[in-house]
Amino acid sequence: MEKQRLRTRLSPTARRNQLLDTTLTMVIAGGVQAFTMEGLAKTAGVSAPLVYNYFSSRPELLQTLLLREYQRFAEEFRSVAREVKNFEDIVRLSVTSNFDHHAPGNILPLLLSQPEIASEIKAKRDQHSRQVARFLVRMAAEQYHLDQRQAMMVVSMSSGASIAAAELAATEGFDRNETIERVVVYILAGIERLAQA
Repeated sequence: MEKQRLRTRLSPTARRNQLLDTTLTMVIAGGVQAFTMEGLAKTAGVSAPLVYNYFSSRPELLQTLLLREYQRFAEEFRSVAREVKNFEDIVRLSVTSNFDHHAPGNILPLLLSQPEIASEIKAKRDQHSRQVARFLVRMAAEQYHLDQRQAMMVVSMSSGASIAAAELAATEGFDRNETIERVVVYILAGIERLAQA
């Protein structure tokens, strides 16, 4: 006699998270363009109408996933930043955050590359970026006795160097920890040199 598989009914919150988690896995594995609602239903082991019961459209689902993942990213950054004691630590945190953000297998760059999806969190991203920039500018000014304009310039240049290094490391397969350390040394040495000029 064949055993019947018992289905477990998930709460609405658990089902929603299951669908988001499955979407995340599918998008990382196959890319945004290959993702479909019907494919999600099949992979999640549910009916297509059930998926549409939670998310009315593919863009809504992907925007919801992006919002969830971006909030996790931003909260993790804020949580770690609260423990930072000096400028070198905040530089290391910022560089590491850029590397994590651009690492293969991270959903954020995939979803942010889609303008119709990324538009959902533009205001949140802008606000987060402004807060981080203000914090970095204040710390750079204090640490290196820079005026506001000088601090803004070094923070902007440092951010650009960090992002460029993170993107290069992701495409070229550089050792993550070694590259992060080199970027931190590069940024700190550059700021010190500019502060002496």
